[in-house]
Amino acid sequence: MTTQREFQIGGSNNPLGGIGAIVILILFFVALYFIAKGLFTVLSWIAPVLLILTLIIDYKVIVDFGKWIIKLFKNNILTGILAVLLTVIGFPIAAGILFSRALVRRKLRSMGHDPDSESSPEYAEYEEVVEDEDFLELPQIEKPPQDVDSDYDDLFK
Repeated sequence: MTTQREFQIGGSNNPLGGIGAIVILILFFVALYFIAKGLFTVLSWIAPVLLILTLIIDYKVIVDFGKWIIKLFKNNILTGILAVLLTVIGFPIAAGILFSRALVRRKLRSMGHDPDSESSPEYAEYEEVVEDEDFLELPQIEKPPQDVDSDYDDLFK
């Protein structure tokens, strides 16, 4: 007589055995929602301060953002409307992004790189290389004679 053994990973044969994982997943997403809601609330309280600090640090960041929105309106009005709606709804996030952009521009200026001078880049010197026409021509290689009676060739007949 044979003996059959059964090994199971992950619990018993209970059909509700995976409900614990589902409950933990739901609790994780609920906690993630409350954390995101809290961060958005805190950011919405400090967003006006961040916007004022952005104006103080580098007002051109906000001017460039406005020019970008106007350019979106000129290219595609629906995209421009969507950008304005997202900016209004996500004002705290937009203020944080503009503030961080102003900080990065200030840091670049302190390092000696002016981000506004990108409109006239300096061109690198180059030399035009003339290639010969026979540059890639290779000599013909003669194939060595092959055995006609090989066992390997018999496999494909």
